[in-house]
Amino acid sequence: MKTLIRKISRTAITLILVILAFVAIFRAWVYYTESPWTRDARFSADVVAIAPDVSGLITQVNIKDNQLVNKDQVLFTIDQPRYQKALEEAEADVAYYKALASEKRREAGRRNQLGIQAMSREEIDQANNVLQTVEHQLAKAQATRDLARLDLDRTVIRAPAAGWVTNLNVFNGEFITRGSTAVALVKKNSFYVLAYLEETKLEGVRKGYRAEVTPLGSNRVIKGTVDSIAAGVTNASSSNDAKGMATIDSNLEWVRLAQRVPVRIHLDEQQDNIWPAGTTATVVITGEKDRDAQNMTFFQKLALRLREFG
Repeated sequence: MKTLIRKISRTAITLILVILAFVAIFRAWVYYTESPWTRDARFSADVVAIAPDVSGLITQVNIKDNQLVNKDQVLFTIDQPRYQKALEEAEADVAYYKALASEKRREAGRRNQLGIQAMSREEIDQANNVLQTVEHQLAKAQATRDLARLDLDRTVIRAPAAGWVTNLNVFNGEFITRGSTAVALVKKNSFYVLAYLEETKLEGVRKGYRAEVTPLGSNRVIKGTVDSIAAGVTNASSSNDAKGMATIDSNLEWVRLAQRVPVRIHLDEQQDNIWPAGTTATVVITGEKDRDAQNMTFFQKLALRLREFG
């Protein structure tokens, strides 16, 4: 009798454990497939493409690739002697037209004062017209001088903000043209994460929700907050997409997959360039507040573990 009871007990315990394991796995699978998370996330940052506003030979490069620079720090210099001479020429033109305008102003003043009793109306009008023409030439020369001064000032390329110089592509003695991108500057303290979540999971994402970011190849979890959700996306394979919106490509063109939508996540703490812009990460939207993550159920925690090993 005792042996029978023992067998029944073992069988019942085994059956209960199997049922509990099945329920746990099922709940974890549901949470794993339906909860808002993605491995398709990227670290991003504000990047300034620096291009000179003047053309000429690069005479001095003051930076190295991937160097951290401060705001207004000199990056490189372009052919200052040439633009200095252009400014001197423009200043000479201004001085000439100033002197000429002063002379024509006195001449027109004398003729207007003498009046038609001493000379013809035509001569008076001619003097006034000449004065007006010279004043216009003076204004043009002054504008040319101001532009030459501006060009000279812009021969010195400075950092518009503090950040890291990357993809440096300028060298001493090289000729650079106006508007050609010479270097990119990744702004300091501007890093954020773009998580590409499937449209079927956006129901669980709202602005202000907390998020956990795990960089690829690291066990460190970075906290953040959902800052915004893209208002529209486009697909490269479609011919009727709106221009200017984020382009998200499907992984399998022959299967109808859920569209991915960029979700911008603000990081609680800036990580500088430990994880450069463009590197990948896993993002989990944990809830509205930190305590929601702390109060996760056993099944939710199990699902998170499965993601780490999945």
